[in-house]
Formats: sequence, structure tokens, C-alpha cells
Amino acid sequence: MNKATETIWNTIAFTLILIGIVGLSWGAFQENGWPERLLGVFWDASTRQPLLIVPIIGGALLTVSVFLRGGLTPGRGNFFSGVLIYVLMACGIYYIYLWCLA
Repeated sequence: MNKATETIWNTIAFTLILIGIVGLSWGAFQENGWPERLLGVFWDASTRQPLLIVPIIGGALLTVSVFLRGGLTPGRGNFFSGVLIYVLMACGIYYIYLWCLA
């Protein structure tokens, strides 16, 4: 691939991964989110909203760090990082779809 196409693909991958992280965080900390359903009474309702920003900022910083080092290009790196990239990109596509329907 030429440099411009590679840059566009990396930017799209980065955006989808970031949206995937935000969507998963939003789904985890919303009212009746998946951790609350899994953990039931152990999940304290008063800690949901303040904790929402922690995984979003952490995931965004990690994603930006990996992106700037060139590690978010699918097909590079080891198998686990490739699977993680594609799973987060799929989550990003899924949450874009959900947000467009809302």
C-alpha cells in the first residue's frame, strides 16, 4: 500500500478502536449495564457515573500510544494484538450502528 492509503486505513482503524472502547465503557457503566447484570448486587450503583471516565481515558491513552508507534496496523505484530484490534474495530462498528439507529 502506498503511504496515503496506509495513513487513511490506520486512521479509520484508530477511530473504530476508540469508538469501540467508548462504546464498551458506556455499555458497562450505564444503568443496568453488563457488569451489573453479571455481578448483580455486588455492583454499587453510586459508583457507576464517576468511574465511566477511567476506562475511556485509559483506553484512549493506550490506543493513542500504540497508534503513534505504528502498532495498530492489522497484520503487524503478534496474533493476540491482531485479534484485539479486529475485536475492538468490530465493537466500534457495532456501536456506530447502534448510535445511528438511536
